[in-house]
Amino acid sequence: MTNFQVSVNLGENDYDPSEFAAATVYAERLGFQTAWFGDHIFPWYHSGKRSGFVWSMMPVALSKTSTIKVGPLVTVPTGARYHPAIIAQATATIDNMYPGRIILGVGTGEALNERPFWNDRWPPWEERMARLTEGVKLIRDLWKSKEPFKFEGNYFSSDCYLLYTKRREKIPILSAAIGKKAAHQAGIIADGLITNSPRNNFNKLNEVILPEYKKGRMEANKPGLGKIAVELVFSFKNPKELLRKEWKRLGLYAKDSYSIPNPVEVEEQGKHITLDDLRSAVAFFRNWKEIVKVIDEYRGIGVNEIIIITGCDKKKLRATADNLLSVY
Repeated sequence: MTNFQVSVNLGENDYDPSEFAAATVYAERLGFQTAWFGDHIFPWYHSGKRSGFVWSMMPVALSKTSTIKVGPLVTVPTGARYHPAIIAQATATIDNMYPGRIILGVGTGEALNERPFWNDRWPPWEERMARLTEGVKLIRDLWKSKEPFKFEGNYFSSDCYLLYTKRREKIPILSAAIGKKAAHQAGIIADGLITNSPRNNFNKLNEVILPEYKKGRMEANKPGLGKIAVELVFSFKNPKELLRKEWKRLGLYAKDSYSIPNPVEVEEQGKHITLDDLRSAVAFFRNWKEIVKVIDEYRGIGVNEIIIITGCDKKKLRATADNLLSVY
């Protein structure tokens, strides 16, 4: 099994861009091996007012640190906001400067951030996944090809592709999945899986998501499980209190929130979130011991990375380090 680790998700919202570099420095000092960044052009809620560009922030963070790895959680190389060749070039350039310290998280995206680049069209999931599959193949071909090559796909085609500034080390690709079809495809196209809990609670993860992911890896003749990362979304607050005080942030937990077209409407959905909606998307704990118990259960079924959402909040980073890094 890949060595187990606890990592942090710094996001890209809520703070000015320079604070993400400072948070990465602090995370490394605390002992974290990986800091994930969000990759959105818009924040998840309109009144958040900030959403920095991850591909500008990550190299700055790396320049100020020595060992910690960073990556987007997740980027969307499906040809709208990003062509896969741009992501191949961006990651290879970063790896050229900071070898072995960039990880690539990919996914099919959400309307909030992608729809404007489709001229307000939002393709069905099947098309987006087909584009992601083809895009990941093109990224890998660009990373490894030493000569100009022709690529003929359903969505990406050119008679001449070549990446002149190459990566120095292998860049792992992790594919995000909430449903079983995406988990299966992640097993085929990626080096690992990123999923979310409690949207995928222990039973669903164990009985649906991981088996589908494993099937995909078997079909692709990949050994072992690779990286299995679970972002654990939790709160120590009372659910009613959280709903009353932070409803503006909670619209992303609405049904089919990935299809809501803009941050104004996502925030508006926060007014309609029920306690049941909230409990299906956020785990409520009384203390860190309960979190450790859940993490141990996940480890028992093959999960080898837990991602904790801290943002750039130094108190949250410190608390996570004190209570989890001391255990793992």
